[in-house]
Amino acid sequence: IFDIGKPNVNYEKYFTGKTYLAPLTSGQSIGVGNVTFIDGAHTFWHIHHGSCQILVTESGAGYVQLWGQEPVELKPGVVFTVPEGVKHWHGAAPGKMMQHLSIMQSNSEVSTEWLEPVDEKFFASLK
Repeated sequence: IFDIGKPNVNYEKYFTGKTYLAPLTSGQSIGVGNVTFIDGAHTFWHIHHGSCQILVTESGAGYVQLWGQEPVELKPGVVFTVPEGVKHWHGAAPGKMMQHLSIMQSNSEVSTEWLEPVDEKFFASLK
């Protein structure tokens, strides 16, 4: 539905594989971006400070996992809210692609703390 955008080079050091980002808002109090994950690409573990993050899966297959919990499948139409301050990761399933909208507050008090990569053996074990 949305343009896949441009290669996500500003954040590539916090992702595995190739991702694309298409910002859908600019200069608003709520940021909305279309993120495309190619061939199993996914984020590192990270924490959003000052905002929850709402993920709206558009296409493909993927996962989101909150620290200490089991991964949740992301399929088209699935909406998942990551609470503010909770360590998590998200992205495409192994060997798959996925697109989701990322919706968050957008102001100077919101930040993302990037952490360690997801364990690759664990990730590869996902369907």
